[in-house]
Amino acid sequence: MLRLPARNPACALCAAALTALLAWPAAARGQHRKDFTTPTPLPSGSTLIVGFLGGIERWTDQNRPVVQLAGRLRALELPGVYVEEAEHAHRGEVLKLIEAAAGRDSKGRCTADGCREIRILLYGHSMGGAAVVKLARELKKRELPVALTVQVDSVGATDAVIPDNVARAANLYQRDSWMLHGRTQIRAEDPAKTKILANLRYTYDGKWVDLSEATLPEQMMRSRHTEMEYDPQVWNRVEDYILDELHRAGIPGAPAPPH
Repeated sequence: MLRLPARNPACALCAAALTALLAWPAAARGQHRKDFTTPTPLPSGSTLIVGFLGGIERWTDQNRPVVQLAGRLRALELPGVYVEEAEHAHRGEVLKLIEAAAGRDSKGRCTADGCREIRILLYGHSMGGAAVVKLARELKKRELPVALTVQVDSVGATDAVIPDNVARAANLYQRDSWMLHGRTQIRAEDPAKTKILANLRYTYDGKWVDLSEATLPEQMMRSRHTEMEYDPQVWNRVEDYILDELHRAGIPGAPAPPH
């Protein structure tokens, strides 16, 4: 969510421009249902992990940490585990993928192939973090559970309350940026059904983060929001949450994360 300082009108102009950039229509980039590689329907007991990118980032951009984490998880070649990355603006395509993977139609009813019980893990950065919560709410309408959600510097107006179909949720954020910073706290819609693992703050005052893989405008702007996106410590933590969930589920070969 954008939070603007009242003392400097120029700041408001900068923030407005950044908001427009983040909300740039993504339709022209053309990620569609056919771009996903996960076969549907999945066998019961399968796991589907989806990472959402923020801003106008492309799902094909291998320099983006969301995509890189998806690649590392895919490289583990764990049985029954499928991994996708998606643009936040194409959340609807991901919903269609999950419906098909679980053998459900758009109203949550079993298709002719029969319903499948699958494990769903979602993570995302910036507007992708907000997309995680929005998608979880859509899945709740279809009575589909979500094992884990992880938000990284989540930028959204309605991403604070985690729906009760989510079993475990974590939130990582920074507050150093005057122009753009993430959701500071998430809470469970029903604490009896959802465990909040963390509302974990990172700080970048006096900390150097390598932005060599970021775009030139991002390097020139060097916002704390971008620094958090490229902070390897952040993504190691996200990866630990995911690996812990896979290990807890008893997936063969899933490495136990360090504690």
